[in-house]
Amino acid sequence: MTASALDVDTSRRIQRWRSHTVAALWVLLAVALAFAWLSFPYLLNGRRLLGDVGFSLQAERMTRSAEAARLLIRSADGPGNADVDVLYATPEYLDLIDPSGAARKYEPRRYLVFFVTETAHVGALPAQPPEATLIVDGRNVPSADVNGPHDVEHHRASVIRFLRDDIRGLAEAKHLEIRLESTWNRGRPSFRAASWGLPIVLPPSASIAGLWSFALVLSLSAGLLSAVLTPCLLQLVVVYLAALIGVGDQGTTRARGTKRMINFAIWFVLGFTVVYALAGALIGQLGHQSQLLFATINRPAGIASGAVIILLALGTAHASHTSVACRLPMPGLLDRIDQAGSVRAAAMAVAFSVGCITCFGGAIVGTLLLYVGSVGSALIGAAIMLTFSAGVAIPFVAAALALTRAVNVGERLARIRPWAAFVSSVVMAAFGIVLITDNFHALSDWIYPYLHLPLQR
Repeated sequence: MTASALDVDTSRRIQRWRSHTVAALWVLLAVALAFAWLSFPYLLNGRRLLGDVGFSLQAERMTRSAEAARLLIRSADGPGNADVDVLYATPEYLDLIDPSGAARKYEPRRYLVFFVTETAHVGALPAQPPEATLIVDGRNVPSADVNGPHDVEHHRASVIRFLRDDIRGLAEAKHLEIRLESTWNRGRPSFRAASWGLPIVLPPSASIAGLWSFALVLSLSAGLLSAVLTPCLLQLVVVYLAALIGVGDQGTTRARGTKRMINFAIWFVLGFTVVYALAGALIGQLGHQSQLLFATINRPAGIASGAVIILLALGTAHASHTSVACRLPMPGLLDRIDQAGSVRAAAMAVAFSVGCITCFGGAIVGTLLLYVGSVGSALIGAAIMLTFSAGVAIPFVAAALALTRAVNVGERLARIRPWAAFVSSVVMAAFGIVLITDNFHALSDWIYPYLHLPLQR
């Protein structure tokens, strides 16, 4: 071999080694970017952050509820020694005073709710709670129920409800009066009344509107990401990277492979963002009841999600054109209607996210109830999970951009790219099986100890 030929061969080897090294570095960067959100648990004390958010909300709720009570309470004066106060508990007021959502047991959307307190400084109160009649623009409405203790001495708190369906023209009513009857006047029947002008519009300082600021939503999302959802999201990252490599290797040209990767990343991110936002809206609207819903649909959702992921994995394996997978019987319809891979990307994200949310949705609900109470709004719940999704979506898209560089630089690795796609399909199918067999927690329990996350108190 001549010196010039030797130089050319050496130059080619150096070029090949350099190309492989740069491609490997881009792959490592892509993986690091995909896991960038994992810095949250190491940099932030999620539980302390959630506690700070809960304290801020509680303090603000107390201030606003006191102002609202001042505007809604009326003194029902009349003969006798007892002091009687009536508070018209509007739905907004109940949401404001009770962040746990327990006040929903009064069903304020179905009933008009009034809290009646009786105090006797001299002698004893009547043995039974007072009877009540509601007068709406001159029309009498009987009470649906009266709940309060009997045979008390000096203090009693009762809840009186009136069925909204029994009140004609409530939306247009101008005057609301509750008339109470009991034996406050030394055992003789007597009447007390309290009234309100309608409609009742609470000022911002006494309303739940504006209670949640963007800073609180952002802090709560960061707290959830740091303290609650790490093991679940690790699995989402693995599935995402596997699917991203698989779809990128389906490109017949470098430009087409790059375009498919970016397109896949965007649609994947949109898929899980929509699912998480809808789940957040459900949590915000239903509160604790959403936990029961997640528990009910957990298994059917896991089986359906796993089946979808396995089907998509088979499609990825078939498209790899390896000798092992090329004979898989796959219909060509999906390839014809989804040439860019958008449908598959969104379907993959939606399937895995649905399987995830039915698993860790209960953890989200429990954490919210513990630290901040009921969110009380579908919009706020969606905003919390949308912000949370953005914290994961940005690293995902950045990882896709880095991986396209690895594909571009490493063109000489074309011989192993089909096998990379096949291995990716195997990983995807494995996660589908995990969902179907309900081993999601087992995988999380295996992963979590290796993270060595700092203890959060």
